Amino acid sequence: MDTVSLIIHVTAAALLVGPQLLLFFAVTPATWLIDDERLRRNVTSVVGARFGMIAMASLVALLVTGLYQFYSLVPEQITEDMTAYRFGPIFILKMALFTVLVALILFHAFYLGRRVRQLSDAVVSGEGDVAALEGVRRTSFVVSFIMVVASIFVLALGVMLGHHDYSWAAN
Repeated sequence: MDTVSLIIHVTAAALLVGPQLLLFFAVTPATWLIDDERLRRNVTSVVGARFGMIAMASLVALLVTGLYQFYSLVPEQITEDMTAYRFGPIFILKMALFTVLVALILFHAFYLGRRVRQLSDAVVSGEGDVAALEGVRRTSFVVSFIMVVASIFVLALGVMLGHHDYSWAAN
């Protein structure tokens, strides 16, 4: 079961981070080439909704498998006194960054994404402010960059935790 949990955990991490990189470096810049606002909004909405489904499933899988691994694989002496081992600070930082990442994903999906759709709808109907829409899109892009960076750091910390010769060593 331990190996299956690890496979699911790594797959979920790949399914979360891979699409983030694709969206940030390819899909979003490609939408900048679409002049028709309605088409741009529709493409962004479809891609965003599908990424959202993958992201939420990945986050749930990461949480479940991560908890399983913590309680079944980490030696008891480490879980009882994490700060005495390298594992503790790495784990705490990873969980803090993971929490920030989840908060950013939720903020991006439920606030920025909705705001972009509202402003885009207003522009399409001829009543919106294009400058306001572009400002929110820039904010969305910056938040996306922060999410990509946070995700890469979470991955790196996970690799450090998985290297037991290193992470299970005493401080």
